[in-house]
Amino acid sequence: MIDSIIAKIKGILLDPVETFLQSKDEEPKAVLTYYAVLVIINSVFYTIMSIVGLNPPSDTIPGSGNIFFIFGFAVFSSLILAVLFVAWLHVWVYILGGRKGIFQTAKTFVYAGTPYFLLGWLPYIGFIFLIWSFILSVLGIRDLHEISIARAGVALAIAIVVPIVLLVILAIVLFASYMALVNIA
Repeated sequence: MIDSIIAKIKGILLDPVETFLQSKDEEPKAVLTYYAVLVIINSVFYTIMSIVGLNPPSDTIPGSGNIFFIFGFAVFSSLILAVLFVAWLHVWVYILGGRKGIFQTAKTFVYAGTPYFLLGWLPYIGFIFLIWSFILSVLGIRDLHEISIARAGVALAIAIVVPIVLLVILAIVLFASYMALVNIA
């Protein structure tokens, strides 16, 4: 099992297109096992970075300085956010022509996320691996859903940009409301 995970990591990092094509018929168990390993690796390094102070936990959450809390939060949030993002991304993939099923979208998310999960925790340069994962996601959607690279890119861009725009609008509304309350008082 470890050998297949290492081989998959090498494949995604060195020959992602071929690796995506070979993964079309993979069983959910293999993909979920791979994702679990990535989440644990990422959570361990995230926890270490938090403990040494390069990624400090929030002081506003009780217990957030506890090593087990940080690790558990990292694992739990990775799982919940993955499910939500895969579902949201699949809506856009489907709208833009991807008809191979949500599991192909989930596979894309898991395998394309490899660079980010393995190295995205690095301070100051982690964003590079996020960009790499974005590019791999476009390739994965293209290959696993058999749609054009343009449609794959648009689906991913919409899935990322819409929530960011909504969060910015929410932040502006909350800030404006806060300022209005401060001026009243």
